[in-house]
This record gives sequence, C-alpha cells and structure tokens, in this order.
Amino acid sequence: MIPVVFTFDKRILMGAGVSVKSLIDSANPETQYDIYVLHPDLTEQNMIDFESLVKNTKHNISFIKINSDKFKGLAVNKKSWTEVIYYKFLIPELLENYDKVIFSDVDVFFKQDMTELYNTDLTGYDFGAVRAEKNTPQAKNHKYFPENKNEYIFWTGFMLMNTGKMRYEKTSDKLFDTARKFADRLQFYELDVLNIACDNIKPVPFKYVTLETIYEYEKLEQSPEYEFLKEIYSDGELLDAKNNPAIIHYAGPLGKPWRRKKMPDYYKNTVNSLPKGLKKLTFRDLRKRLFSKI
Repeated sequence: MIPVVFTFDKRILMGAGVSVKSLIDSANPETQYDIYVLHPDLTEQNMIDFESLVKNTKHNISFIKINSDKFKGLAVNKKSWTEVIYYKFLIPELLENYDKVIFSDVDVFFKQDMTELYNTDLTGYDFGAVRAEKNTPQAKNHKYFPENKNEYIFWTGFMLMNTGKMRYEKTSDKLFDTARKFADRLQFYELDVLNIACDNIKPVPFKYVTLETIYEYEKLEQSPEYEFLKEIYSDGELLDAKNNPAIIHYAGPLGKPWRRKKMPDYYKNTVNSLPKGLKKLTFRDLRKRLFSKI
C-alpha cells in the first residue's frame, strides 16, 4: 500500500475531489493507495461522497478530524491560509504504521502513478520535494531566511516524507517550535517553516510539481515562472516535465481551475465524474469565477 495524505476543509471540495479522483484514475493496475484526509469540518455526507470515489477499486480512504487546539499561536491568514496548512506537521505521528508517506495539496491533477516516487531512497533525508529556486537573498518568489541552511528553497505542497526518521527525531515538535518562533516573520507559512527546520531535503524531479503555465504554454519562455526556474533547471528538464508531467500544479497567474469561467477540458471531465456533493463552490469561488479573465 502507498499512503497518500491530503489536508483540506469543506471550502475546497471540488479541488480535493479532482485531486483524489485523478490520483486513482492514474494509478497502475497493481498499485494500491491508502488515502488519508486530515480535516477540521467535513460532514458525514462529504465523507460518503469521497468514499464513493474508491468504491469498487483496490484503494482505501480514511478521514481524521483534527482538533484546532494544537495550532494556537501559529501565523495564519483567514482568507486562504488557515490552520489546515500546518496539518502536515502531524503526519509522522498520525500515520505511525508507515515510514514513508506522500503528502499533496489539493490544487493538483495527477497524471502518473506514484509508485516510482514512493520507491525513492530517502535514507538520511527528512523528505523529498521539488526545488523552487536558489536559497539566496536575491530569491525572487520566496522570502529569504538566513536561518535556512539549504542550497535551495523547496516547494512543500507535494512531499515524499521520511516519516520514520521524522518520528525518531521528533521533527513534528521541531516544526511547531519553529512555526511559533518565526510567527512574525513567516510569509509562506508552513513552506518557510519546513525549509528552515529541515536541512536534509532530497530534490525530486520537477515533473512532480509541473506548474500549469509550463504545461499549457507552447514555449517555456512564455511562462512567467521560467525566469526563476531556468536558474536551477535546464530547458531539457522543464520540457520533460511539460511533455511528461507526473502532477500538474495550479499555482501562478492562471489561478485555480474551479474558479475559472472555462476549466481545462481534462479537468472539467474529472469534475463531471464527481458526485454532486463534491461539485459545490463557495461564494468566494463564485466571485472569483465572475471576475476571471479565463
């Protein structure tokens, strides 16, 4: 079984539904996913709807409700960045039967099976993640912290976590301590914390966080993210991800697909296959769709 963890609340049911459904649809016939959802507020009906996605498959899905007390004093932004962003800190302790766990945000679309990634050797590393940019005072898209001793800043919306090592070293406690210590300085919240607190991070290929503009635009140079990506990736690496993405990540100027007037066809087809209860949009989603230029 390959454990995959998602963290979200009931404001992002459609995005989460597409992420879970695309993970299942892209699985190899022999792959079995053990899916966990960490959440604060899913209803019984929400859970029934998600369970329907694994019905008649070899995959499992479980739900763990998280108590908010653990997150008092941590920096949040109530509009988008709620305490849910910190749930990933709990994964090593909650999934104590696994020594490796895949974590993913829900603004993604899975295009490939995750077995190859899961088999990555993480000996000596806290987790594996995709490099975002060089860790220097001149960083263009992330806040520089002199306390971060890594060569690169890593995206943490998708990680292969060495939960056995993290449990042994009590990394969860270290992450919470770091989050509180730097609360007034955090800009990207749990991303900043993970990059500061962990100094053994293994790079994984860019195809596991293929940015949508890289995937959609005809030429690499058309992507606004190309300006900083070209400093750490060759054009060949970026083209490989563009032509053979494992995961499409919806970050950047195009916004989230469920908030657009016109979704990409492959995304819309997956939305159409979801149960009705997972197609609900919030008022904020509808407002953003109304003003969307796409």
